[in-house]
Amino acid sequence: MTISLYLHASAGAYAKNSIPSPGAGKRCKYAGQSVRALPIRVITVGKKRSLGVQLVVDEYIGKLKYYCKVEDLQLRSNPKNTGDVKAQIKDEDMAVMNIISSDDWVVMLDENGLDIGSEQMAELMGDAGSTVRIAY
Repeated sequence: MTISLYLHASAGAYAKNSIPSPGAGKRCKYAGQSVRALPIRVITVGKKRSLGVQLVVDEYIGKLKYYCKVEDLQLRSNPKNTGDVKAQIKDEDMAVMNIISSDDWVVMLDENGLDIGSEQMAELMGDAGSTVRIAY
């Protein structure tokens, strides 16, 4: 089983990266190593976050803020296009793309996606390498 993540490329296209599921006894290649702390952005789009999502974001930021810079960006939906769902999604996509840099390592999270463990997340963040910032 693999987890697919879509990474924003500088040309506006999307590249696909897969993280293998952990095998028996497989350790993260970055475990115990000192790596550069990358700034992290948590980006959400919508009128208001649900209480559950807000609790998760707050907990995540609370744990990470001691190790790296963490930004929490909430983009509001465009109320002008509420009747046209496709137009609203396009406007929201453009708003997100305007705040993401071509040097950012973008991880798209979805409530219907697969779960990854701490070691897989460490590999994902470690593989970001010389990236300027990680954006969720």
